[in-house]
Amino acid sequence: MRIAGEGGLPAKGVTAVALNITVTGPKDSGHLTVFPGDQQAPSTSSVNFAAGQTVANSVIVPVGPDGRINVRNGSRSPADVIVDVTGYYGADGKAAYLPMESQRMYDSRTSGLPLAGQAYHHESVRTSGRALEALVLNTTVTNPPGSGHLSVAPDPNTLTDYIDGKAVRPTPSDSSVLNWTKDATVANLVQAGTGGTGVVDFWNRGWEQTDLIVDLYGTYDRN
Repeated sequence: MRIAGEGGLPAKGVTAVALNITVTGPKDSGHLTVFPGDQQAPSTSSVNFAAGQTVANSVIVPVGPDGRINVRNGSRSPADVIVDVTGYYGADGKAAYLPMESQRMYDSRTSGLPLAGQAYHHESVRTSGRALEALVLNTTVTNPPGSGHLSVAPDPNTLTDYIDGKAVRPTPSDSSVLNWTKDATVANLVQAGTGGTGVVDFWNRGWEQTDLIVDLYGTYDRN
């Protein structure tokens, strides 16, 4: 599939992409492998699944000179695959990854208030003068009474807007970063852009409440 020039990505200069790969409705167990468009499929897996599962995983894959990537289904049976682009890398990129001691940003279990269905929770990161491009997070959903999926996206409101009661409800993203079923505990790595406000939203796109845990592992910084 062609990736350069698609979904808001530049047509040139993209050396690798950060993706969330979701497999759903597989007829049999198997795995997906994501690799550059000009290479042969490696003997590794990007997502592993069992029959009937919906499973997502975060993947970083180089983009071939032709601007394409390949997604190979290693199962003997067909499966539906969803590819969401969460970011890209380029030779002219100005941001560098800064690892940090991991810290828990949010845990709905400590407040006793699970994230309601079709609701969102917003978080901001203290920049201390830094120019943040994105956050590297681990998101975990636990104790869900039903099925659903999580979306993560920049918030157009600032933290001051929320403090002053002037925030406008954002429009949720159509993409997913993890999917869950009843009573499952599911986690996935997320690279989330901070937009122009430094505020990131975590959307419960299911119809029933669930507990959400967000851990911060590092940032992409332009300074």
